[in-house]
Amino acid sequence: MTKRKHVAPEVLDASLVPKQRKPIPHAFVLDAVSTLSPYTRPMFGCLAIYVKDKIVLILRDKPTNTADNGVWLATTQEHHQSLRREFPNMRSIQVLRKQVTGWQVLPVDAPDFESAAVRACGLVLAGDVRIGKIPGARTSKPRSKAAGRSPKQVKTSKKHGSTINFDSVRKIGLALPGVEASTAYGAPALKVRGKLLACVPTHRSAEPGSLAVRVGFEDRAELLAAAPDVYYVTDHYLGYSAVLVRVSRVTPDVLGDLLGMAHKFVTASDAGRSSSRNRRKPV
Repeated sequence: MTKRKHVAPEVLDASLVPKQRKPIPHAFVLDAVSTLSPYTRPMFGCLAIYVKDKIVLILRDKPTNTADNGVWLATTQEHHQSLRREFPNMRSIQVLRKQVTGWQVLPVDAPDFESAAVRACGLVLAGDVRIGKIPGARTSKPRSKAAGRSPKQVKTSKKHGSTINFDSVRKIGLALPGVEASTAYGAPALKVRGKLLACVPTHRSAEPGSLAVRVGFEDRAELLAAAPDVYYVTDHYLGYSAVLVRVSRVTPDVLGDLLGMAHKFVTASDAGRSSSRNRRKPV
């Protein structure tokens, strides 16, 4: 009997190995609304659930900003009070740096998380008008005090329109430490110690009336997920640590928070690079 030679297993080309899909966070939620034939879209580490043209829920389980982990409800401020009667542990997401946001989270660390998430799915199944919104949709009727609008959206009056322009950006930005007016690719810009903070985007892919603001990829992902009608990014800007902002849809307060976030990001990046250079210096 001829002995077979032992052949070492071949090492497969990495490109031929199927990529493992990331597990769906809080998968029981998707199962609970499956009868509505929902579809999902990844949102930079989160998973958004859509029913027809509405985004209804976002599932989040990330190692950073863990306070926002759980199930996000796509709702508006006018419904917070009634929803909180059903979900006492519901709270505004924290990533937008505002005390109250349209997006509400059923936090994973709450003792009733799973039961609350299942109840929220029941509301979605019942077509409850308090949950679900069309991304990018704007209210057709003006409301006093912008009820039901995300804090990242601005009240726009047909009579006066938006008052935000780069002069507004410059005025707010120059109040931050070390910020100076400058230019980038021939367009107005703000810089911190020579590093870009914000500018008028010049690439043709950016919408007119936009502002490019430096933020980290993690913060950008959260902004895009929370307010896609305000924040966006095009293919050209994907590789840059920046987000594009439709300035007609933000208020001066929101703009101040955003520029503050950018200032913290840029100056922290500088500090990190300086520390790294110091560590490489010979003793």
